[in-house]
Amino acid sequence: MHEMALAEGILSVVLDAAGDQAVRKVDLRVGALQLVVPESLQFSFQMASEGTLAQNALVNIQDVPARLRCKQCHAVTIVRQPPFQCERCSSPDIEIVSGDEVLVDAVELENGEVIRRREVAADEILKEHMKEHHAVSP
Repeated sequence: MHEMALAEGILSVVLDAAGDQAVRKVDLRVGALQLVVPESLQFSFQMASEGTLAQNALVNIQDVPARLRCKQCHAVTIVRQPPFQCERCSSPDIEIVSGDEVLVDAVELENGEVIRRREVAADEILKEHMKEHHAVSP
């Protein structure tokens, strides 16, 4: 369940943003290509945040559709599932425009202050998780 790794990374970003303030709400934007189950991510965040200043925070998740740009005909299309190819010309030579991100869009503190977006690439969240929890000692 990669939602727990994502939740731990998101929590790290949230707590960094909050400083010593309690967190009321966290707004996330999660790309469809992450294949995240929203309820699992919310539950994982709830578990990861126990005993922290974010333990009672409400987590809102906005789904970001996967958008691809064709390198042949330059069409931009929204895809829902594989195969990932251009819908216009069927070329597999595409690039991802959106849909693979995990963004902490906003953190609302108990005092009403709202701290806006800080982009965090999903691979960076997973790398941080691996570094913190799976480090091998020499």
